[in-house]
Amino acid sequence: MSRRPVRVVVLCIVLLALCGAEAFSEEHVPQPLAPGEVAPWLKDLWRAEAITVGSFPFSLFVTLEVYDTYRYVTRGFNPSYAPWPLGSSIATTYSAQETAWLAVSAVSVSLMIAGIDFLIGRLNESRTRR
Repeated sequence: MSRRPVRVVVLCIVLLALCGAEAFSEEHVPQPLAPGEVAPWLKDLWRAEAITVGSFPFSLFVTLEVYDTYRYVTRGFNPSYAPWPLGSSIATTYSAQETAWLAVSAVSVSLMIAGIDFLIGRLNESRTRR
């Protein structure tokens, strides 16, 4: 028997022992945060981060579609450059500069969405205070 299967078996036994010990340990129930324990700006930052990360896939999709449509129009409606649902994926290769520009654009759109959400939240807070 070679050494590799022995190592795998030993690793599996160690992992099972550790997971079993964790399963039988005391249950820890986290305490809820007290009001005022977290600074309001930290909550705003967390929300902005969540919105930025959550909107990034949509921002990337829209950015790619807009850019592909732009390339299709500027190349004289060449069918090989047609945007996603209409064209082939052969011409969708991007240069390194295009890729960097598209990534920065998608992140910028996501940050703008988070900024708009922040402004809407502030506007709603100021209305409820009146």
